[in-house]
Amino acid sequence: MNSIEDELNIKEMYNYQLEELNNEEYKKYLKYLSIYFLKDYKKEKYIKDYLDNKYILIDKQNLSKKIIITPSDFVNIHKLYIDLKKYSDELLIRISNIIESKNNISEENRLDFEYLKKKYISFQEKTKDIELINNNYYKELELLLNIKIDKLDNLVKYYKKRNYEYSQIKVMITENLKNKLIKNFKDNNKKIPSISEINKIAKENMIASIEIERWFNWIESVFFYMLVKKEIIELDKNINDKEKNFDINTHYMIIKKPIIEE
Repeated sequence: MNSIEDELNIKEMYNYQLEELNNEEYKKYLKYLSIYFLKDYKKEKYIKDYLDNKYILIDKQNLSKKIIITPSDFVNIHKLYIDLKKYSDELLIRISNIIESKNNISEENRLDFEYLKKKYISFQEKTKDIELINNNYYKELELLLNIKIDKLDNLVKYYKKRNYEYSQIKVMITENLKNKLIKNFKDNNKKIPSISEINKIAKENMIASIEIERWFNWIESVFFYMLVKKEIIELDKNINDKEKNFDINTHYMIIKKPIIEE
């Protein structure tokens, strides 16, 4: 656990990862990193060096001009959580041994106790931060999944209504007239037109008004069915993106920000 500094703020770095990775500074870091690792011998404009865990790009035309890249450090916070719990338990045992010791507590024991207590508090804070990150994610995911369940219920409802409305139609119409009815429905702010408008369409096409109304009922049910279906597709994308981003951000969470020196 020595690689995890006491000062590391898990919540702060997780939020940094969520909010800052698309900013210009981080994009510049990725750009220089790609230049360092990707080779194009015809267009290579930098000499590449590596020193003290830093990547160095040296301009071939001006050797005094350098770009020094201190890379990010990453950690898998799921593994970190397990390690934190494990080492916290070990620290508790060591603290208990000092407290329960029958010997007089020496100055060395006191210093050891304070050090162990500080480490234990630090580990506990990080553990709680990771739990909070996980809990917030699963709450958001649960909310989206509940919304999806509601929409799936609506989809089934509109599917049944669509089939029912179509079963009520007694007179088939031409594709041309059907398209006109659909356009009329759209032009009417996606609503069934008034009775007078329905009567007018029926008279023009020599079809009973009730049949035109039935066709509009079917068109409306199809519209709502397709609308809910589209919402579910968008919701699925949102859920998949959230799962993918959470997986990436927690398996490769930045614990040290990159530095670019130009």
